[in-house]
Amino acid sequence: MKPSKDETVVAHYGKLLGLEAPWRVHAAQLDLLRGRVELEVAWDEGAAVVCPECRKECARHDHAPEREWRHLNVMQFLTVIKARVPRCRCPEHGVKTVRTPWAEPGSHFTLHFEAFAVQLIGACRSLTQVAELLELDWDGVQRLVERAVTRGLARRSLADIRWVGLDEKSFLRGQSYISVMNDIAGARVLEVVPDRDQAAGEALWQVLPAAARKKVEAAAMDMSGSYVAATRAQAPQAAIVHDKFHVAKMLNEAVDQTRRAEHARLQAAGDDTLSGTRYLWLHGLVPEKKQASFAELLEINLQTAKAWCYKEQFIEFWAQPDAAHGAQFFADWHRSVVRTRLTRVKAVAKTLKKHLTNLLTYFVYPITNAISEGFNSKIQAIKSDARGFRRFANYRARILFHCGKLSLLPNLPRPSGCH
Repeated sequence: MKPSKDETVVAHYGKLLGLEAPWRVHAAQLDLLRGRVELEVAWDEGAAVVCPECRKECARHDHAPEREWRHLNVMQFLTVIKARVPRCRCPEHGVKTVRTPWAEPGSHFTLHFEAFAVQLIGACRSLTQVAELLELDWDGVQRLVERAVTRGLARRSLADIRWVGLDEKSFLRGQSYISVMNDIAGARVLEVVPDRDQAAGEALWQVLPAAARKKVEAAAMDMSGSYVAATRAQAPQAAIVHDKFHVAKMLNEAVDQTRRAEHARLQAAGDDTLSGTRYLWLHGLVPEKKQASFAELLEINLQTAKAWCYKEQFIEFWAQPDAAHGAQFFADWHRSVVRTRLTRVKAVAKTLKKHLTNLLTYFVYPITNAISEGFNSKIQAIKSDARGFRRFANYRARILFHCGKLSLLPNLPRPSGCH
């Protein structure tokens, strides 16, 4: 006897969902007015139940109240799965709800829907766009982000990390910061914590299991005492490498401060020589159309030009063949700087001399926080697209989602009959 049309339809949906006995699609209802397809899934009452904790067969206790899970749309219709999931009575773990094959525990979405949503979140600029496309509210999409990150963190490996970077990023307006740890070789964000003090630095290190922490050979960071102290406390074997991008930033700021002070003095005397030149002193490469005028500025006896020359000279420090040559180069550079009247450059030189040991470590471990600088633009885009974050947890989840190189997708069941 041929199956009826309704039996064929429910069997069809059962195969698409990948359901196997004792689960089956009991009924499929199309609600044209609401634009919904409802799939009622049932458990074979004669089948044994299995404890989700110990995987042992045990007595069925009862059924949980009916629940709904959002599934991928069928044609243009929003699709949901409805079921009363059986609960078992385990001698060891008590009353537990049986796991369903179409969704992870605690989720309001099916595995297929979550997989699609995760890919959509990765492709869209904001969660608001995703919410509109999926017909969800913003909080629902944020929960999908958090579930994906939790899934990814549980799967990732933290073994064999040799070099890490510690850096700070702004969070809210004002003096509000977060601390970030990066896996330099893996080009991924490992963790994000609030604040930028020693406790924050130690919290970052503690993300790595003790065995993995001991394998870290070197850590790139700025000259902040908090990150240095945190590293000494949590990973004393790791060499500290002061990041050359932060050194360049310090010297750039010294040049800019020198220019501002000199520009103010010159303007007071009616001289506009430095007007409109700020970016010429800060750019690594001067635009071709500005090179002639910039060369003329360098010929003038300007404090700004002298400061710029010392900044440019220091770039050669990183190109020295080894630590001994680096130390000699620094000694010559420092001796030359302290004889000038460039107070701001002299202040930077004094700071660098204080931290010289960890600058010379670069010649043993030539690592930088360049990967962190690369993440800066991505994190800034995340902030801009979200128009800021009020909750740190949401900020952390979004950074790890987009910058953590995590395995975010759920494991999908195969349709019935596929091997």
